[in-house]
Amino acid sequence: MQLGGKRPAVNLQSQIKEICLSVALTILLITTIFMAYSQYVTPVDFIDLNNNRLFFVVVGSNTLLILLIFLLSRSQKNEKNLILNSYSTLEHHQKLLLNNKDTRYFTWDVKNKKIYMSNKCFSLSKIKSMSSISFEEFISRVHAKDINFYQLANSAIQGKIDQIEVSFRYQTNITNKWFKLKGSLLNNSHGNPYISGLLFDITRDRSQEINTQRLQKTLSEVIDSLPLSFVLWNSKNQLVMCNSKYRDFYSLPPSVTKPGTSKSEITQLSMKSMVEIDVQKDPNNQLPGLISQQEIQLRDKRWILKTEIKTGAGYIASMALDISNQKISQQDLLNNENELINKVEELDNLRRKQDIQSKQLIELTERYSSERDNIEELENNKSKFLLNMSHELRTPLNAIIGFSDFLKNQVIDDPDKIREYAQDIYESGNELLGIISNIESMTHLEKEDVKINKKSQKINAVVDEVLADFRADIIEKNIIVKNHFDFRENIFCNETAIRQIITNIISNAIKYNKDGGTISINNNEQNGWLNLEIADNGHGMTNEEIDIIFKPFNKSRRSNIINQEGSRLGLPIANTLIQIHDGNIDIKSTPGKGTCVTISVPLISHESAPKTRKTA
Repeated sequence: MQLGGKRPAVNLQSQIKEICLSVALTILLITTIFMAYSQYVTPVDFIDLNNNRLFFVVVGSNTLLILLIFLLSRSQKNEKNLILNSYSTLEHHQKLLLNNKDTRYFTWDVKNKKIYMSNKCFSLSKIKSMSSISFEEFISRVHAKDINFYQLANSAIQGKIDQIEVSFRYQTNITNKWFKLKGSLLNNSHGNPYISGLLFDITRDRSQEINTQRLQKTLSEVIDSLPLSFVLWNSKNQLVMCNSKYRDFYSLPPSVTKPGTSKSEITQLSMKSMVEIDVQKDPNNQLPGLISQQEIQLRDKRWILKTEIKTGAGYIASMALDISNQKISQQDLLNNENELINKVEELDNLRRKQDIQSKQLIELTERYSSERDNIEELENNKSKFLLNMSHELRTPLNAIIGFSDFLKNQVIDDPDKIREYAQDIYESGNELLGIISNIESMTHLEKEDVKINKKSQKINAVVDEVLADFRADIIEKNIIVKNHFDFRENIFCNETAIRQIITNIISNAIKYNKDGGTISINNNEQNGWLNLEIADNGHGMTNEEIDIIFKPFNKSRRSNIINQEGSRLGLPIANTLIQIHDGNIDIKSTPGKGTCVTISVPLISHESAPKTRKTA
């Protein structure tokens, strides 16, 4: 079946099926009508149909057969039309492909290591009959430096690729040719992968590209061998090419003079000239497109004659010739001028050094004053902190010593009281351990590099687990907890650190809440951030307290620390841990009405290496 031929005719088997269906439908229809006529119109019994039940069974069966045959015929006709339409579409697409004589069908059976390639001129009916070559023979004809087909086969078997677009050189029976393969990874009925697509002959394009590169290389070699400096800028003032003389004149490394670099950038990095003198233009001997001619003295005392010309396409070519020998005779006249320039430079450098030293002296003075104030403030804060710690440590220690003394001296014999005192000793010891742990954690976070490992994981169970840990405290203060946290997606974090953050904030919400109070936990997503809100209707805080609540050591506190309950290290620890996750904590509070703490963490869809963050 060649392209451009006749459409496929309906085969003999299909015609016989249609005729048989039509005859059967006609016979069943006539038989049913005749039986009904014999039953109800004429007294003649063609068949004994006095039994009404038998009559209705026969008529019903015939009716169902008529309907079934009709639907089957309709389905065959639709299927035939669909095949014809599909063929028309395929025929159209194949005509488009055949207009390009450099296109071939390509099929690669990855598992069986077979490669199928059609000839340049092919028909649709010959696709399955394309000749094949082994994968090893195909690889032997492909240049190994262009593409690794073994790696491509492994990726196809593992399902790591979907679309394929590669270029490679292939050794035909006559010569080397460049092909571009564009195809897709498919699976046959047995689940085996194969790559099917089209091969485009790009030999002509590659040859033109190689010839262009060779021409550019030859042109660059010729320009580089010139005894004068040469540089070419395009209409957008971007570098097109330059030679080594140009780089030598302006002390430019090759890494700076890459094609496409802007003229302003190269000018900033180039060695500035000392003197630039415009040359008088001779109208009788002027070059076409001449922009300017200058005599320039470089920093190394060399003189060059620079000429700039603009082409019809808007390009600007600049050439410079070393004319130092011609300037030697004028050197005596320029000595005084050069000496004056040097003196000016020395004075300018001296003035700049003095300005820099003055600024450094002022900065050192200000820094010294600031550091002295910080040291005094730090000492004051440490003293206040030690006073506060002595107060905080004394309460659980007094409970432990007092109840232990009762038990040691056997003052009481009631077992229930003994258990109650032992429980008080246990709780006081845990409180003391918690204070010491907070101090140790805050000191570690303040002084050392914090390294945590993060991974993509769910944190929806963390809030429930923290609330379960505080169940006894919640029941004791008769607090109502409204937990609406329903974030079910993964987040890139350290679960232990997130648990510590939520624990410290919920602990404060319970500690500074009133009896019978409420704690609400909600979450929302906004602009790529997960926001976790923990709100209570407790005592609340003033703005001054919010300003200092994250600063345990290095800033002053305006309120009386000794009269504050707890070591107040929970929020500073939580703040440092959330900063390690590149997040933040926001606090809104009203005295007497409560506090709302919002934890914001960025939603990161991929994992990155464990991050080291220095906190000071």
